Amino acid sequence: MSGFETSAVMLVSWLVWKERNARVFSNLERTPGQLLDDILAEGGSWIRAGATKLAAIGWPHRSLTGTNVNGS
Repeated sequence: MSGFETSAVMLVSWLVWKERNARVFSNLERTPGQLLDDILAEGGSWIRAGATKLAAIGWPHRSLTGTNVNGS
């Protein structure tokens, strides 16, 4: 697995695991769309923090408001 694939798998797995824990331990549930928004936003945070391999694949990161960083 290449570096960008590893980064993407780690990111998605981590956020799916957090969602699972929220459902099991806190009885909180978000929609799949909300989870996807969080995954994309967190990917953007990773890129801003220096995850160059994730940035190299053109990760469609979003701001925490749910809009694309480029304003669309």
